Amino acid sequence: MPTRVRLIAVVATAVAAVVLAGCSSAVAARPVAADGSAVAAPAARSKPQVVAIGDSIAFGKGVRPDQAWPALVAAQHGWALTDLAVSGSGFVKPGWNGDTYRDQVATALGLHPDYILIAATRNDRTQDPALVASSADELLGELHDTFPRARIIGITTVWGADAPPATVATVNGIVERAVTGVGGTFLDIGYPLAGRPELVQADGIHPNAAGERAVAKVIEDRLAPLGVTS
Repeated sequence: MPTRVRLIAVVATAVAAVVLAGCSSAVAARPVAADGSAVAAPAARSKPQVVAIGDSIAFGKGVRPDQAWPALVAAQHGWALTDLAVSGSGFVKPGWNGDTYRDQVATALGLHPDYILIAATRNDRTQDPALVASSADELLGELHDTFPRARIIGITTVWGADAPPATVATVNGIVERAVTGVGGTFLDIGYPLAGRPELVQADGIHPNAAGERAVAKVIEDRLAPLGVTS
């Protein structure tokens, strides 16, 4: 073979070896994390999603976010929680930022919840019952129509250590009718903080961390016979 031809052959062989080596390196150098992420994504999406609609007690005013009762209930069931609760808000009563439950529901409608937690609230006790009923019926209807397969779980008002006024029972009845009217589950949790000032913060309204746990426990006790699982 002439020298020039042999030289070309040697160069071609060398180039081919480099190319093959480069391909091999590219495969070996694929980040392990990339494979892990690709596998983890479906698992994350399959985790049940829950949204909480409520007031300062559902928000967890005065405690850590993970100590609020919606977070405790979600953790118990392995749900991924989006807590939309706003301090001071109700179906009619605007919260500290001007939002009512209407605004929380509007945000929820852009999510994909498997469970919806919605709390009756002391904040509506001084509002016109007819307006509270109208709002509750409308918002629960929207939630059910948008998420017909989601399980809607309502709870009664969380009160402090003192005796609640009669208007709280009125609000509870309104929300119960709205929740059950769309096939949801309504839990009467009573007043787990009644007569127990050690479970309430200094303001006499908001449960402390132990109080939030007490509320979550009663909710769990009511959910257990209903077969609500993770």
